[in-house]
Amino acid sequence: MKTRFMLDTNAVRALLERRSAQLDRWFAEERCSISAVVAAELRFGLARRRMSAEREGLVLALLDVLPTQPFDARAAITYGQLRAELAEQGLILAAMDLLIASHALAISHVLISADRVFSQVPQLSCRSWA
Repeated sequence: MKTRFMLDTNAVRALLERRSAQLDRWFAEERCSISAVVAAELRFGLARRRMSAEREGLVLALLDVLPTQPFDARAAITYGQLRAELAEQGLILAAMDLLIASHALAISHVLISADRVFSQVPQLSCRSWA
């Protein structure tokens, strides 16, 4: 079975901008998905930013074809446990980052991100797209 990848928001941007041949391969192999949390961040960006019609079309097209993993009860349980563990260690992640990391952990996906903050989550398997 091939490794499944969950893309962080910055990895989605890199995929849209074709900045990573590795991301392009994983996407072509249908190994990538996004968290519902990342989908929400992208939808917020669409609602808030003024972007070209072409860019907006690319984002919407990608959202249509990239599988979105639902943030379910298992992800919520993982979030609660992870947040408590990190708090005990004095580590604090931004709310959205913690939700995304928890979700990837809950469904045993490798998180793809260039954001080094995820290295603070010892249980998380994370790779950089860069």
